[in-house]
Amino acid sequence: MGPFFRADAPFRAQGASIASEETPGARVRISGRVFDRGNRAPIAGAVLDTWQAAPNGLYENQDERQPDYNLRGRFRTDEGGGYELTALMPTAYPVPTDGPVGELLRAAQRPPDRPAHIHFIVSAPGYETLVTQVFVEGDMTLGDDAVFTAGRNMAGDFKKEGGRFHLAYDFPLGRGISKMPKAPIPA
Repeated sequence: MGPFFRADAPFRAQGASIASEETPGARVRISGRVFDRGNRAPIAGAVLDTWQAAPNGLYENQDERQPDYNLRGRFRTDEGGGYELTALMPTAYPVPTDGPVGELLRAAQRPPDRPAHIHFIVSAPGYETLVTQVFVEGDMTLGDDAVFTAGRNMAGDFKKEGGRFHLAYDFPLGRGISKMPKAPIPA
């Protein structure tokens, strides 16, 4: 989940953007389905909570120049389990290295970079909550993620379509207890 998940992001309409118009960067349309992992049935009304860093590597709560809840949003799936949103094309960024994390990275001789990614928490009643990140396929820093969470099995194929990008990405959920994690950043 990381330290930058913030509670109560605004619900947005299908296809809406999580980026303010003033936010620089290429846009990506992200669409797909949320479905039952066991029988592949669509899950209507599932909630996707998403957030990402700006191209400068900062999340909205770290950067006073960004509007409140910029690059954050919640979306509900339609009757067919489908969702669609617009975000920024993710960019890689370094983690702070001025404290104990920096000491650890230097001792382990690891770079401070996070691969380009966007965060998702996908939840629905009767299903285990999925907390994940989708990384950019081909990102050269995937194997050296400073926080050891990146994996090729979590990489998405961000395809260029005209002046924008598109990512088709499905989220299978397993039956179980739906429990939202506590946000480290309150509303």
